[in-house]
Amino acid sequence: MIRNALVVAVLFTTSPPLIAAESADFAKMGRAAWAAFECSSLASVLERPEDQERLFRFGYEQGKEFLHALQDGRIKAEDLNSIAPSGLLMVAQGPTADFILGRVLESAQENSLKDVITAESVLHKDLQQAIASRKFTSGNCEIIGNGR
Repeated sequence: MIRNALVVAVLFTTSPPLIAAESADFAKMGRAAWAAFECSSLASVLERPEDQERLFRFGYEQGKEFLHALQDGRIKAEDLNSIAPSGLLMVAQGPTADFILGRVLESAQENSLKDVITAESVLHKDLQQAIASRKFTSGNCEIIGNGR
């Protein structure tokens, strides 16, 4: 029970945790970064700049922690494969953490908006917003990185 509370606290704080106890905790930071970047993209479509900024910052901080742990060998392969999103792992390459996080953001954005901005919806902003709103709600975007 206490361990689960720690994981929730790690995933939903607005600042990066100082120490993560286990490999799985670091892998969950990768998942949190991906989800936050997806939600930030949806918040942009919904014209919610405060949410977009909150989610982007949270994703960026979680992503940096994840990448540092990955680089330092603190994440087991089985945790990477079972917890971290495959989309993140496919693009987690590059010369710097910022470069990699830019690639992760772009990939997460493409994934989250693939059915929001389509050939059919491009001329219908209200349709885009309805789809984005549904995804924002179902993705629990309101609570990610909110610290509440």
